[in-house]
Amino acid sequence: MSWGEGSMNWAELRDLIEHLPEDSATKAATAGDVEGRRWTQSTYLQAAQYNALLLMIRVLWAAHLKGDPPDMPPVESPATEVDERQAELEAAGTAYSEAVLNQFSPGTQVDQAEIDHWASKLRELETTAP
Repeated sequence: MSWGEGSMNWAELRDLIEHLPEDSATKAATAGDVEGRRWTQSTYLQAAQYNALLLMIRVLWAAHLKGDPPDMPPVESPATEVDERQAELEAAGTAYSEAVLNQFSPGTQVDQAEIDHWASKLRELETTAP
């Protein structure tokens, strides 16, 4: 780096950013983290192991103790902007499907405006998806 000159070029800045730790605020922001939960690959692995262990406990509990296991919530990974867009897309797809199917339901008036609305919302979301 050109520290003596008091500035760095774009390549040096890129290299600096690419080599930041996984759980840095910058890496989390570029990954689209919306909750500020900066996880490393190790954290994801530990959460997956914990969730698998919970599943095994529930299966064994139900099989051998013949009752409902205690409430043990799984570890949820951090939400990202991509997850939020995917959830929006799925919700719009469900609403569109329901609107289309409702037009065939007996005694239901066809609301073409609603179908058109959800079709355009789906197109809009699909064009903004990564």
